[in-house]
Amino acid sequence: MPPNENTDAVSVNRQIKDGVFRLLFDEPEKAAELYNALSGDNCTPDEVMIVTITTTISGELKNDLAFVVRGKIMVVGEHMSSPYENMPVRLLMYIGLLYEKWIKMKNEEKFIYGSSLYKIPTPAFVVFYNGVAKRPEKEVLSLSSAFENVGDVDLGHIEMKVPVYNINKGMNEELFAKSPHLRQYAEFIAKLRELTNAYDDYSQAVGEAVSHCIENGILAEFLRKEGGRVVSILSTYDPEVAKRVYAEERMEAQMEDVATKMLREGISIEKIAWITMLPLETIEELQDRLLVID
Repeated sequence: MPPNENTDAVSVNRQIKDGVFRLLFDEPEKAAELYNALSGDNCTPDEVMIVTITTTISGELKNDLAFVVRGKIMVVGEHMSSPYENMPVRLLMYIGLLYEKWIKMKNEEKFIYGSSLYKIPTPAFVVFYNGVAKRPEKEVLSLSSAFENVGDVDLGHIEMKVPVYNINKGMNEELFAKSPHLRQYAEFIAKLRELTNAYDDYSQAVGEAVSHCIENGILAEFLRKEGGRVVSILSTYDPEVAKRVYAEERMEAQMEDVATKMLREGISIEKIAWITMLPLETIEELQDRLLVID
């Protein structure tokens, strides 16, 4: 196996889903619905400005959904179905580019070098997860978890909190009730995963998923309008890689179940890592979750 094959598979897995997520919510009406569901606000589409940009970060194309509400809050959102522990670092890199775009768009570069305080939109982040590995209904990632050392209290430091909402079936029903498009998006991705596992022909699975959802009122208007682009996005990626990614997701979930049972039996995390081939960090996270539950 080439050294970068697993990394490429994770990248493909993210892009397969996130490309459709971005296409769906990259318009003011649906972005406003999503923001209101998360914040409890009641902003209107004309108060939302889409500011998504396409750039390259660490060699990978980056164009997460981004929009500004009332010129005061900059929201960055992404969908994930694979490991997402590094999202705070990636979002930190992306938000800097978004602020640069925002300031240049307003032609206000000179003000950031002035003596008066220059106000920028408050950053807000959100990640939606619907992979097969078991995750809690909601968790919060911290940028500081990636730091080599704890910050010195006498020196300046930075922190970022990123909430991750699990949008698998049975999770976050209240959020789904407030955002029908988010619920239907999760249903569409679940159907795509189901059919990808059922068919040898990936293109057939994509077409069947789109047809099924239109017939059953799942993102029907969106898929009628953008169905060609959706199929194009999903068909851009190597079907064999996509099928292997789904299989690896299921295997990882099964190994996490095994690791959890072994932790309950008091087996050391080093031995569990050797048997399951899971990273030590993953097993430590499972152990932390057990401590909370138990």
